[in-house]
Amino acid sequence: MAAKGGDAAKPEAAKPGEPPFGLKLEPDAKVLFKGKQGEPITIERTITNTTPDRQCYEIKCTANDIFRVRQPLGFIEPKETATIKISFMGKTVPENLKHFFAFYHTKSDKKTDGDKNPRQDWTGDVKAQGVCRQLCLFELIEDKKKKDDKKEEKKEEKKEEKKDDEKKEEKKEEKKEEEKKEEKKEEKKEEKKEEKK
Repeated sequence: MAAKGGDAAKPEAAKPGEPPFGLKLEPDAKVLFKGKQGEPITIERTITNTTPDRQCYEIKCTANDIFRVRQPLGFIEPKETATIKISFMGKTVPENLKHFFAFYHTKSDKKTDGDKNPRQDWTGDVKAQGVCRQLCLFELIEDKKKKDDKKEEKKEEKKEEKKDDEKKEEKKEEKKEEEKKEEKKEEKKEEKKEEKK
């Protein structure tokens, strides 16, 4: 299920009709989550504003329940860089290349926008001036200790099941013995009745 690290390629940029991403995004490759399965994995992306204008960016993902983006929205002044932390929080490994992150940017005029919340730049009819999508890859390994613990748990469960089965067999044997005793009692009663006649 895990992809090779060498699979990283240029981002899927924009869909037809969308403007290409005009800022510098690093690394300029697929998002690779590499680490221990079941533990949060955080990677970083940097966005550098290579334009002469202030930019507002927004980052979206395909599954908010398993991914976290910190700071998903923000402003970047000309020649400045923003560092974005992207975390995978899932317990199970999704299919490679199924999920992606979409990076958007648009020009933001400080004179008219001031220091307003960047979310306000993405309301209504605002269209992105640049779009980039990066697909997700997963190289997750099971923690050896956890794997060994699971094996031990399974062994213990099997031992418990075996003990339970043995107890059930003992109870069956006891029940059979009781039934035999009852049968003998019944036979003796029958014999006594026969003798009395």
